Amino acid sequence: MDCFADAEDYIAYANSDEYTPPNIALITDVCMPGKSGYELIDEIRKSNPKQKVVVLTGTPHSGANHETKACFYLQKPVSTKKLISVIELLSACTKADNTDLASECKTQSDLDIFDIHDWKCPLQSNS
Repeated sequence: MDCFADAEDYIAYANSDEYTPPNIALITDVCMPGKSGYELIDEIRKSNPKQKVVVLTGTPHSGANHETKACFYLQKPVSTKKLISVIELLSACTKADNTDLASECKTQSDLDIFDIHDWKCPLQSNS
C-alpha cells in the first residue's frame, strides 16, 4: 500500500515511469489540500477508466460530484470491519472480472448519507 499527502502527489506518481495502479482500489478522501478526491478520480479515470475507487469523507455533501462514480462511498469514521468487507468485495470483483456484484456493493456503501439514489457500478459496461 502506498500513501500520498494529496491528490497532486498521487497524480504526479501516476504520470511517472514508476507507476503501478493499485491491485484492488484507490482509496481517497474528498477534502484534501489542493484538488479534491473527486478531482483526483476524474484525473485518474482519464488514463485508467476501470480503476476501482473508494471515497471516504467526514463531510458527504462537500463538493459532491455524482458524475464521478466510485465503487464505494463511505462516511468517516469507518470501522475496520466495514473497510475490510469493502476490500474483500473489491477483491472478489477483480477475481470475477468485474461481473455484477453491484447489489452487494450497494449494501456496503453509505449512499443515503451521500444523497446518492441512482448509483450504478461504475465498472459495468451499461453504467
